[in-house]
Amino acid sequence: MRFGQKRKLAQAVITVGAAVFLLGGLVSSSLGVRQASAAAAAANPGRTDYSVSGDRLVWLEPGADGVKQVHALNQRNGAHAVLTASPSAKDAPYVNGAVAVWADKGSEPEASLHWDIYTADLETGKQMKLNKQAGPYGNPTTDGVGVVWYERKNYGSMIYHDLATGVEADLGEGRFPVLAGGNVVYKNARDGGLSLLDVSSGVTRALVSLGGANAVDWFVFNGSHVLYKQKNSATGSKYVLLNIKDLTAQPVDLTGMKAGGPEYAFMSIGEDQAVFQEEDNGAVTLKQVDLTTYAVKPLPIDAGVKLIGISGNKLLYSKKDDYIESVDLKENPNPTPDPGTTPAPGATPHPGTDSNPGPAPEAKVPVITGAKVTQVIGSAGGTLTALNGWARLEISAGTFPDNTSVSLAQAELETKKLLDASGKTLLKAGSAWQVQAGAPFLIPAKLAVRYPKEEPWTSKREKLGIYSYNPDKGIWSYIGGVTAAEDGFVQAKISASGLYAVMLREAQFTDISGHWAQQAVEVLAARGIVNGMNGTVYAPKAILTRAEFTKLLTAALGLQPVRTDKPTFRDVSAANWSCPYVEAAAAAGIVTGDAGLFHGNDPLTREQMMVMLMRAVDSTAIGNPASAADSVKLQAVLSGFKDNGSISRWARESVAAAVDKKLVQGSGQLLKPKDSSTRAEAAVIMYKLLAELKLL
Repeated sequence: MRFGQKRKLAQAVITVGAAVFLLGGLVSSSLGVRQASAAAAAANPGRTDYSVSGDRLVWLEPGADGVKQVHALNQRNGAHAVLTASPSAKDAPYVNGAVAVWADKGSEPEASLHWDIYTADLETGKQMKLNKQAGPYGNPTTDGVGVVWYERKNYGSMIYHDLATGVEADLGEGRFPVLAGGNVVYKNARDGGLSLLDVSSGVTRALVSLGGANAVDWFVFNGSHVLYKQKNSATGSKYVLLNIKDLTAQPVDLTGMKAGGPEYAFMSIGEDQAVFQEEDNGAVTLKQVDLTTYAVKPLPIDAGVKLIGISGNKLLYSKKDDYIESVDLKENPNPTPDPGTTPAPGATPHPGTDSNPGPAPEAKVPVITGAKVTQVIGSAGGTLTALNGWARLEISAGTFPDNTSVSLAQAELETKKLLDASGKTLLKAGSAWQVQAGAPFLIPAKLAVRYPKEEPWTSKREKLGIYSYNPDKGIWSYIGGVTAAEDGFVQAKISASGLYAVMLREAQFTDISGHWAQQAVEVLAARGIVNGMNGTVYAPKAILTRAEFTKLLTAALGLQPVRTDKPTFRDVSAANWSCPYVEAAAAAGIVTGDAGLFHGNDPLTREQMMVMLMRAVDSTAIGNPASAADSVKLQAVLSGFKDNGSISRWARESVAAAVDKKLVQGSGQLLKPKDSSTRAEAAVIMYKLLAELKLL
């Protein structure tokens, strides 16, 4: 195991028990570590209730008088501060960036149920009480922009405080809310499940619905994934992971339901990795979860190590009271699968199985194996053709300002492992080709590569694509795949020297076999435009949101995600998962929003979808502004639908154009413009759009 960040602390001990029994603990980590309260404090009267975020840590520590105070440490510079000094009780410190929050009894007597919520700016030291009215408040969390806590009465009432404006809002019923990236995940007040609330839009949705004797015991949340422990009436428990960004995703069991026994409180979640602790064959075991593949494996840690929490993807712990150490979870070298566990559907199987050749191969250097042609290309451009036309590189005028030596050669890697970034196996159709230019490409060139006119390539032509090799990671990435323009060839634009090959990435889903959208879904999945739900199902009937369709559309058009600190829409923050795709679509003129709002979580209506489709067509070289005569013709197209009067005025021209181009069809004599769009409908329409843009 690789260790790093070993620092001698200038102040005192930072510890937390590595094996604490669950006795009604409190949330106390910005990355989701649940700490035990009374029992843990009795076993370890020193520092407790840790929260970690980046280089910051906060915790509770008793002073000489036995009263716990809130402490903070900046690991980067070793600065230590005691944030409180009052004789009142404190609870549940939490940190995100430079913002710390905690619950404080203030002037309330010990027997009182009332607590106040405090915050401190760890950069300036400024502190303030947040709650405007007294109440039995608890479990504050923050994402650095706002703070959320809940009132411990009746069914719970969640309260949100905007740190910039001081505005306080009642978020409704819910218990133990955790705020991350503008979303709040909370335990349902009236059943055993979980729900999510988008703070900017106020939209809520159920995440986990459990009935009968099952209930979520505890959970951790990082803004994209929820890791939770589910229990039943027989005190059995299991760990489950859920991706909240995929509206069709279902919870995936990481462990089976295990009979009641000792239970441990340590559970933490970072950017791409998470850990949890459980008893396995009589031994306390730490398990690591990859949030991308859902794979679970043991994480060996020396006995007696005191676990703190995850910062980024590094697990903090201490072996001595005056040292903090860490392990990079993404570099955990132990590939041994966790006995008795099964990867999630669609997750990358553990190394050694037939369906997965294991970790990405080491970077290889292409070996020239056959035909090679070299030519000096000037500013006027030119064409290189190799192996009697099996590969062709068309270079436009202006690609190179001066005479540049360019070569096209048949080449291969000394490896049989062909994997994409997600670990899926690729099938290569014919030879690979090495493109080498003596200068950078100022304009993309067109690479055309022939594939064998035999099965499986001919029947799966539209699923073929040209992939480029990444020598640093040992993986292949899809860059494009036009197969209809020239019989027997796959074409794509390339912008750099490198190794390229025609590949097939099979994508099949169990719930679309024989479905009317099967061909469209499988072609888009092969091109990396759509994904399934945990890899095995597509969920064709699931409703699409505006944000999801925007991502789908930008992927189909090949638009690069745009990252910005100043988002175009007020309800799409830079931390929102959809922001880069919404910004790319906005820059291309495909989305415009409504009064500065995007409403990304709203279901996508059919007329909204058609407007976005036609803007996408108009944004390409194929799209042309409609003339007055065209507009009259297009309006006539709508006359055949009985519900054409329900089409919004702003959408009529786009709806008519989409129907005229046969991108969308009605249901009998109905167009249903206000109906929501399903994943199946979106896939078929996107497939037709690619055909319209001559990108299939």
